[in-house]
Amino acid sequence: MKKFHDYLVVVDSSANVSHSDYEESPSTAFLKYTVEAKDAIKFCLNQFPKLAHQQKYQKASRDSLQHLTTALLPAIMGHFETFQKYLFAGMFDNSVYLKDFDLDFFKKSLTKNDDLKINVNQLAAYRKTGATSVGVLLADNLFGWHDPKRVNKIFESFNLKKELFSKADCDELLTLWQFRHSIVHTGGTLTPADAQKIKPLAEFADKQINFEHVFTQEICRKFHQLIPKATHRVGEAFIKSLEKTISDDEKEKIKLLFQANSSISSWLPKLT
Repeated sequence: MKKFHDYLVVVDSSANVSHSDYEESPSTAFLKYTVEAKDAIKFCLNQFPKLAHQQKYQKASRDSLQHLTTALLPAIMGHFETFQKYLFAGMFDNSVYLKDFDLDFFKKSLTKNDDLKINVNQLAAYRKTGATSVGVLLADNLFGWHDPKRVNKIFESFNLKKELFSKADCDELLTLWQFRHSIVHTGGTLTPADAQKIKPLAEFADKQINFEHVFTQEICRKFHQLIPKATHRVGEAFIKSLEKTISDDEKEKIKLLFQANSSISSWLPKLT
C-alpha cells in the first residue's frame, strides 16, 4: 500500500497558482485562484445529474455539491492568507526605496502586540539581495493573519496612513474566517461559542455549516471588489512615498506588486 506522500504528483497546469505568482502580484494571483475555484464548482453544477424534467438536482448531486462547496472555502482562505503575507512581504522588501521608511517605528509597531522572535535589523540587511524574500521570512513569523483588524495593524507598520481593509471589509472577512475555523476545527458545526463571536451567526449556533450552490461564485465576485480596492489604498500611498531616484525598472515591479488583474475584468471596480 502506498504512503500518503506517494500520492503527490507534479502537474504542469495553467490552473495552478504558485508562490512565484504571489511574489510578482499578490492580488492578481489570489483573484486567479478565486476564479479557478468558481469555475470548478460551475463545472460541477453544469455536469451533475438533475431530476428528470426539472431544474432541481438529484439528492446525490446536492450532497456532493455541498461537500465540494464547503471544502473549497478553507482552500480559498488559505490563498487569501498567502495574498496578505506576500503583499506585506513585497512592501517590506521594497521599503528600501521609500523616502522616509522608519525601521525603528516599523519594529515597534510590529512588536507592540506580538513577541517577535527574529531580529528585524538583521533581516533588513538582506532586502533585495536576490536571495529568499526577507519579507516572506518576516511574514511567516508574524501572528494574526486570520484577523483583518490585526492585519490592518501589521500594515500600519509602514506608516502610510492608510488601512488595508475598511470596516465593512473586516466584517465580511471575520465571517469568512469563522466559517473556515468551524469547517477546519469543529467538523463543520458552528458551535454556540463560535456563533456568538459574529452577531449575524448567532441564530445558527450548533448547526452544521451548509452553503447555497452559488456561494463560491459570490466569494469570487465579492473578492473581485474587495481585493483591488484594498490593494489600491496601500499601493497608492506606497508608490507616492518612493524616492525620486528609483529606477524605472524597479518602479514598474513595485507597480505590478499592487496591480489586481483578472480574467473577469467586468467584476473589477473602477479605481481612480
